[in-house]
Amino acid sequence: MRKDVRVLITGVSGFIGGHLLTRPPSEWEVWGTHLNSLVDTDTARTLRVDLRDPVALQAVMRGVKPDLVIHAAAYSRVRFCEHAPTAAWETNTWVTTSLCEICLKYKARLLFLSSDMVFDGEKGNYSESDRPNPINFYGWTKLAAERRVADLGDLAIIARTNLTYGQSRMGGMSFSQEVIETVNAGKPYYLYADQFRSFVSVQNLAACLWELAASDFSGIIHLGGSEPTDRYSFALKLAERVGLNTALLIPSSASAAGLEYGYPRNNTFDLSLASKVLKTPLLGLDEGLALEYPR
Repeated sequence: MRKDVRVLITGVSGFIGGHLLTRPPSEWEVWGTHLNSLVDTDTARTLRVDLRDPVALQAVMRGVKPDLVIHAAAYSRVRFCEHAPTAAWETNTWVTTSLCEICLKYKARLLFLSSDMVFDGEKGNYSESDRPNPINFYGWTKLAAERRVADLGDLAIIARTNLTYGQSRMGGMSFSQEVIETVNAGKPYYLYADQFRSFVSVQNLAACLWELAASDFSGIIHLGGSEPTDRYSFALKLAERVGLNTALLIPSSASAAGLEYGYPRNNTFDLSLASKVLKTPLLGLDEGLALEYPR
């Protein structure tokens, strides 16, 4: 591993970006961008930047001169993207397109964090060769961004991530933390028992992403937990780990909920490629929950 690598991480005030910022390889110089949140860390230099401003984006890239950009900034809430499509497109797709053009100019590698939401959830166990078919606007913004990133060829890594859980370090709220805070407040939490994902520990995911960053890999790779399950079953495992009142975990059905936007039924991942490329193992639920919520 080179010791003089300079990395720029976008979106370090978010859930995944915050974990990446606090766990970089010790030999690397790491910079991060954020917009609306205060970031307090000694592990990196952080810059407040509106990535939608092309002049500001150019200035950051020209000033930092990164060898690698990890692009984690995004609007990731499906409901928000449906109701604010212009904001979602600007941040998720247009910013990525601009970043690709600048990375090509400076010959910087780009590790783009995409999503399992590029699939329709009809078959599950998706591999990298499966044809994307988003059924919500968030998924379309990510797929459009993927296509721009792919144009970078060997400079590009597209890491599709699955539903990520764990405790926040800088900002953002994970699914697991939402469950914990709601139940600890004495309120019921309704969970779809017919939606399946490859839930992945954020610390495990961050380790995989840093390993990819240090490798020569290019192309698309799927990252998720090795034990797919539904939301309700995951919440029961979480409750057992952290001592939640399971009576407040209420199983429900997405198919009967009449959601106003499309949401995939089964977006679990085939992790065969990741198991070949990475030395970092993708953890099952018990191992991942123990890592995120130690007793």
